Amino acid sequence: MKKIFFALAFILLAQPFAYAADVTASSHISEVTVYSSSAFVTRSAQVELKSGDTRVVFADIIPEIDENSIRVKGKGTAEVKILGAQMKREYTEEAPVARVEQLESEIQTIVDQNARSENEKRVLAEEKQYLDSVRLFANQKIPEDLVTKMPSAQDLEATLNFLDVKLKANFTRGQEIDIAVRESQKKLEVLRHELEEISGSGRKIKRSIIVEIEVVKAGSLSLDLSYMVNGASWNAVYDARADFEKSEVELVSYAVVRQSSGENWENVDMVLSTAQVTSGGNMPEANSWFIRPYQPPAPVQREMMYARKVRSESRAAMEDASGAGTVVSQMLAVAAPVSMPAENLYAQAEAKGVSVAYKLSRKATVKTDGSDYKLPITSQRLKSNFEYSAYPRAAAMAYLKSLVTNAKDLQLLGGRVNVFFDGDFVGTSSFESIAPGQEFDLYMGADENVKVKRELLEKKTDDVFLGGIPSPTKKMIYKYKLTVENYKTKVSRVNLFDAIPVSEDERIKVKVSGLSLEPKQKDWKDRKGVWRWELQLEPKGKQEIFYTSTVEFPRDMRVEGLD
Repeated sequence: MKKIFFALAFILLAQPFAYAADVTASSHISEVTVYSSSAFVTRSAQVELKSGDTRVVFADIIPEIDENSIRVKGKGTAEVKILGAQMKREYTEEAPVARVEQLESEIQTIVDQNARSENEKRVLAEEKQYLDSVRLFANQKIPEDLVTKMPSAQDLEATLNFLDVKLKANFTRGQEIDIAVRESQKKLEVLRHELEEISGSGRKIKRSIIVEIEVVKAGSLSLDLSYMVNGASWNAVYDARADFEKSEVELVSYAVVRQSSGENWENVDMVLSTAQVTSGGNMPEANSWFIRPYQPPAPVQREMMYARKVRSESRAAMEDASGAGTVVSQMLAVAAPVSMPAENLYAQAEAKGVSVAYKLSRKATVKTDGSDYKLPITSQRLKSNFEYSAYPRAAAMAYLKSLVTNAKDLQLLGGRVNVFFDGDFVGTSSFESIAPGQEFDLYMGADENVKVKRELLEKKTDDVFLGGIPSPTKKMIYKYKLTVENYKTKVSRVNLFDAIPVSEDERIKVKVSGLSLEPKQKDWKDRKGVWRWELQLEPKGKQEIFYTSTVEFPRDMRVEGLD
């Protein structure tokens, strides 16, 4: 009897291993975690399973994924053991005809639209040429009329208004067309890339992920399959809306998300993370740390090191150069503002070690077209102590800033700030990363309702004694007036800065006299000669400050840096 039992057991064990059935899952993308240069995508599916070993197939996986990143989890009434998952690639000669036709249609639509835009640009160019000819005619005709008769104010105003309105409209429409063509060109590149992927020469790859499962008890199972894809990124931008009357700032943070993974993210739960992602499961090997006496490099090595040092210092000197004539000053760029949605729901921030993750409070849709999608993350109203800072020697503008304190449970990443003041967009600013509970300066841009001005009232040279005898020294005398005016309806605090000449040579003497108001601080932040006045101006208030600086130096010396 024992012999029969062992023989039967041997026969059963000798049978080749086989799965009871393959189950094709109908899945959808349910959640995406976006990192700085990749994304972790989760597909969800509901399947009915019978007892036995089963393979669940997630078919038609479009993007190229990192196979080491595949993760699977499940729950339901079925009792299962997940044995593993693997990527399967099949090569086919046939392209998906319906998708090819759709892509070709979308590409043709964009090409036609771009052609229409180019035609409109040509019409605008001809219109601009016509308007220029009208302006040229007016410039010639009006002076001729002035000889014989004075044109009426109505005729002059009508001509000027006509040219002003038409030229502005022509320029604005040209800009709109350029922006639209640039955006459509991005979409065109993505569509052509996808079309090439699925319809180019050679065999096509059809991807699927197979999940191997041992089903102990039959039932339903919810499966979540996750994997890493490239071609995705995000960055933070902010809207700062200042309300001067309420002494508060609404700071709204957004994520600008873009992706070209090959599959759309439709109505998904989204998490935005600052973590640096690695899919490897092995710790880097621990190696010994050796220290030893310093050995000077060989002569050839020293020469190479010296050459690298010279190149590095030359590069640094070029980068530190300033002024209108330098290459650096001509390479500055201004970022365009981004529009704000009408209503928002916001995310919850969660600190995870050295990274931060924001979970959006509502589902998001991001197409695989490389376009920017602006999604709200957080919003907070910050009590603000508004004050102005002005340095009229460099710019005759008063710049508003607010000292605010970040929420205790919120990390703010560094990024661009779109500034709105009393409902109007006034420009852009920026800040570095802000820790929870950190106090920081939020710059709001220039405010034209606070006027500042620096005037040189008098400049004279005194280099002779009485009787016309030349003096061995020369005196340069400068008399200045600083003016600040407050046109706000509330009291305004203004930090007014000016630079007093500072001598770097003992032969050059500097003296300040006739100072009408002592500054709050001299050598502000250890910057020699930088003075700061702290002013409180009532509505319609005005403050004038006078001083005279005298610079004395040897007669035959040439002094740089004087006004």
